[in-house]
Amino acid sequence: MAWLLGACAVLCSAALPRPSTVACVVAACAVLALVQRRPAALGFALGFSLAWSQCDARLASRLEPAFEGRNLSVAGTVASVPQAVPGGVRFAFVPEPHSGLPPRLELAWYEPEWRPQAAERLRLEVRLRRPRGFANPGGADYEARMLREAVGATGYVRSATRLGRDWRDIARSPVLVARDEIAGRLRTSLGERPAAGIVAGLSVGLQDALSPAQWRELARSGTSHLMAISGMHIGMFALLAGWIAARVQRWRQRHGALGTARDAAVMAGSAAALAYGALAGWSVPTQRTVVMIAIVALALRGRRRIGAVDALALGAIAVLLLEPLAPLAVGFWLSFGAVAAILLVSSGQLGRVGLVRGYGQAQWAVSAGLVPVLVGSFGSVSLVSIGVNLLAIPLYTLVVVPAVLLGTAVLMLEPRWGGMLLEPVAALIEATWPLIAIPAGWSWATWGVAGLDPFGWAALVLGAAAALAPLPLPGRLGGFALLLAACLWRPSPPEHGAARFAMLDVGQGLAAVVATRRHVLVYDAGPVFRSGGDAGAMAVEPYLRYRGLRRVDLLVASHDDLDHAGGAASVAALVPVVARAGSGTALDALGQVRRCRRGTRWEWDGVHFEWLHPGARTLERDNDRSCVLKVTVGRHVLLLTGDVERAAELELTSSRESLRADVLLVPHHGSRTSSTPAFVDATRPRWALVPSGHRNRWGFPKPDVVARWRDAGAEVLVGSATGAIEFELDPRRPIEPPRLWRSSRPRPWRDP
Repeated sequence: MAWLLGACAVLCSAALPRPSTVACVVAACAVLALVQRRPAALGFALGFSLAWSQCDARLASRLEPAFEGRNLSVAGTVASVPQAVPGGVRFAFVPEPHSGLPPRLELAWYEPEWRPQAAERLRLEVRLRRPRGFANPGGADYEARMLREAVGATGYVRSATRLGRDWRDIARSPVLVARDEIAGRLRTSLGERPAAGIVAGLSVGLQDALSPAQWRELARSGTSHLMAISGMHIGMFALLAGWIAARVQRWRQRHGALGTARDAAVMAGSAAALAYGALAGWSVPTQRTVVMIAIVALALRGRRRIGAVDALALGAIAVLLLEPLAPLAVGFWLSFGAVAAILLVSSGQLGRVGLVRGYGQAQWAVSAGLVPVLVGSFGSVSLVSIGVNLLAIPLYTLVVVPAVLLGTAVLMLEPRWGGMLLEPVAALIEATWPLIAIPAGWSWATWGVAGLDPFGWAALVLGAAAALAPLPLPGRLGGFALLLAACLWRPSPPEHGAARFAMLDVGQGLAAVVATRRHVLVYDAGPVFRSGGDAGAMAVEPYLRYRGLRRVDLLVASHDDLDHAGGAASVAALVPVVARAGSGTALDALGQVRRCRRGTRWEWDGVHFEWLHPGARTLERDNDRSCVLKVTVGRHVLLLTGDVERAAELELTSSRESLRADVLLVPHHGSRTSSTPAFVDATRPRWALVPSGHRNRWGFPKPDVVARWRDAGAEVLVGSATGAIEFELDPRRPIEPPRLWRSSRPRPWRDP
């Protein structure tokens, strides 16, 4: 625990500690251990110093800013199994030494001429950037994942030349080549059928092989762990290998061989666990399982007893030695947390527990014990997970996974026979998939938990622990009540007549949210990305969940461009939407759409809304037909402008409507086709917000446009630099400076 706490102290800091600070911490811990006889202090010092050194080395190896956005020629080796993405492939790439580039890159190649092979040497022309993700309340931390995976730059391939792959390349990465070969044969055997990605995920840990829809159904049903090669899968495989080895050894003993059946089982189980873990990609859950099996195997070989808690603790230390930044992985907390929860719920029991009761008790322990991890990592918990897992875990652990492994093994020896074995397995997966998909489709399948303050987190963690601990029944019920209260908590909404406004960080696009006391308006839902994701699922829905907003009363697509309407379908799929409005056809597939027309007004909870554009005349360009919304909160005015350009701005400034605003979304991401001097003079906001992407290819916002707004007295804030921008608009007091998410939640790995 002290070792883990030391690592977390580094990872939770706002900035990476200085070397002098690290030296002082290590010295203080050494004194505490020697003088006060507190050996746990040494664990804290080791965890702290190892995490710091790993973090410092990886941050120092990131791409130099001077190389960003330039065409670079680099030779190196494919360092992962290439994974399919919409329109291309994605793979890790290790440049040759002395290239001046980071030691590991993550590259996408769209419309490739051929598919790269694992361990193949290539010469590429690439365009790179430093790892940078969105910074939004409730959103995932992409930069933390890049740090954990030691990725120093991301980018895309412009052209590629093969340099070959010989026996020396294969010898350097035999497991990687084996995984790639298995994945290739699975693609050939199963084609594009729905179960193909699941079989690849279960056999060699290629989780990207599953479609986004399949992952969404797994997440909502609480069964994502089935597709990660988890401790249960590896443990079952090791148990099977040990049982076979014991039977073989007993047969050999009858023919005069030496050695015990138990030793044979221990050695075979450990070897099987190590082999399966390596083929699975050596993720944190597989590391934990393999290490714990090895620890128990060593104890059995040495004829020593070891407790489950000691094995778990030694497993954690071993994983933290192998990967000091493992706490950044969700799998670390899920894997160790699940085992710890099972141990906690079974502690204090007298006598044996039946198989059925024990299985149900384990399911309850994992479901309740992992609530804090799930809330912290995903912001929600599945309400159907216990029922679905009661059926899915035995099916996959006892039937599907062994059948997949057997079929894959035969496939590598004889493709025709292996294909024949995998066909019925794939059919079984597809036939039983409704057990997961149907509950996942229920509107109440998941419960989003709002962003908790420190007291809320304390209640959540203590409640989960008390609900599982060997306490008297009133104590366990009290813990469950505390857990439930934390999950049901919601932050205070704005007062009547007040509003909260947020412009989210969605890259080169726009997504904004206006929340009054009882209503929510989403103005644009951000772009859809070439990788297959979209801002609706990655930014808008997590923000709504984090702020405790469970319904969208009006979903607006200002116009039809994909950088504004690309995420609308995901928002509608993930959050109940009451009504839709737009100027084009982007939302027509989602239901009835109101057309925004100048002069339309309404009021929500004392806050006034009015469409200022488009008017009766239809302008030629789609951007000029953007819906322009004026939100009046007492004496404060918010103006949302979409992508209007010169023609629409001229029409707005020619109208009799006042355009003066306190907070304004700069039109068209700060391009020169918008923000005319007349429009800037008519609005004169205190804050001008620019929704543009980091290092976007158009160079938005243009420097002269930024200068024009500043000359008018506005403070210009660019979303890609600030992260999400949140204003509290209250008619009873002046507008306070906004909350800037990137600077308010600093971490060592986040660039300013």
